[in-house]
Amino acid sequence: MRILITVHGYPPGQQGGAERRAERTARAMRERGHEVAVLAIESDNAPHAEVRVQERIHDGVRVREVAFNGGANDDPLRYSYDHPDLGMIASNFMDQYKPQLMHLFSGYLWGASALDAATAHGVRTIVDLTDYWWLCHQINLLTPLGERCDEPSAARCARCYAERQRRFRIPARLVPKATSFAWDRLQPTSSLGRLLGLPAQEARAQRLQRALATVDRLLAPSRFLADFYGHHGIDKAKITVARQGVELKQCVVRKPSTTLRVGYIGQVKPHKGVDLLLDAWKLLTGPRPRKLAIYGADAGHQHYGQHLVETLGDLPDAAWHGTFAGAEVWDVLADLDVVVIPSRWVENSPNSILEAQAVGVAVVGSNLGGIAELIEHEKNGLLFQVDDAEDLAKNLQRLLDEPELLPRLRTNPLPFRSHGAVMDDLEQIYHSTLTGASMAGRSLLQRVVR
Repeated sequence: MRILITVHGYPPGQQGGAERRAERTARAMRERGHEVAVLAIESDNAPHAEVRVQERIHDGVRVREVAFNGGANDDPLRYSYDHPDLGMIASNFMDQYKPQLMHLFSGYLWGASALDAATAHGVRTIVDLTDYWWLCHQINLLTPLGERCDEPSAARCARCYAERQRRFRIPARLVPKATSFAWDRLQPTSSLGRLLGLPAQEARAQRLQRALATVDRLLAPSRFLADFYGHHGIDKAKITVARQGVELKQCVVRKPSTTLRVGYIGQVKPHKGVDLLLDAWKLLTGPRPRKLAIYGADAGHQHYGQHLVETLGDLPDAAWHGTFAGAEVWDVLADLDVVVIPSRWVENSPNSILEAQAVGVAVVGSNLGGIAELIEHEKNGLLFQVDDAEDLAKNLQRLLDEPELLPRLRTNPLPFRSHGAVMDDLEQIYHSTLTGASMAGRSLLQRVVR
């Protein structure tokens, strides 16, 4: 097969979950003898107005990367999901490379443009729904005020888009009820509704719905995410639940300790709730020694990171260790007893949970979305109320005070599938998509879900 992997970023420059999955998929398919190329965004915040393209080879895979300035146009919202220059670049690359199948990860930045190019070239398409981007321009269903949005709509999305500006956030904080009352009654056909962007949000939703309707297969990493998209009008018959695999090539010997070693692994950003973990850590008591290790980067959120640094200054048993190379995660986990996932946003299928469970590390996580789908309270981990530092502290305190609890949680880890096994199934999905077969791959991939 000739496969085109399309994604909004690619290692080593970009190390997010979707980016790493795209890289692992490209490498696995190349190792299986397929011809693979990657089309990725190098930057959407380039210092130049023009769109620039460059190529490189990464692990034997041809990678074409695009750098542009997403704000250098007269309609940033529309260009964020339907960028004509990106569509042209995708089309030109397909002219040269002539892929049979395009696997689009997330859709962020490429959006409808890449799918239109694939349709025009007769290329079969698979989209990995790694997040909520197709329904939420914020990607994570969190407003600029940090509130969760469970039901996107034109009015709510317009308000969210507007409140990225300080002049809209101030009244929302000072008079929240009155602000919500006004936005809820706003009509897209009114002059004020048009001014505040309701028609623009309706246009985004309709454009992306049409684009997804052209896709051959949709993959979701969790049942929660699949149901969410189905609830919002996406054809459920096209969606396959495909949990990602764990790339565990060797298991590092665990290092025993009488200290309770707690860790956080992931992005250091407000919606990830690292501050919540620190607030909970302050509430812990008792003589048993404990240690908190935070791993991750605050890229794009340096003010938030600085706040955490100041808080950590008062916590002698907690430290921020920065980032590590992907394969080093097993060394990190070998020195941890517990991984905490304190997310405020609705996570889908966190790699950190799957990796921790693969080596018998217990998980304490927010009782929300894909986290609650993976963690069964009191069996393989503990769940706490979202955005509740006291409830998180209560659960961590139990691990300090109840010596039998942690060993019990370790004996019931979540079953996981290897990355290789998941890639075998994905290869079959590719083949059946190209041959136009029925959804034969659904049963293959749905078995990875608990």
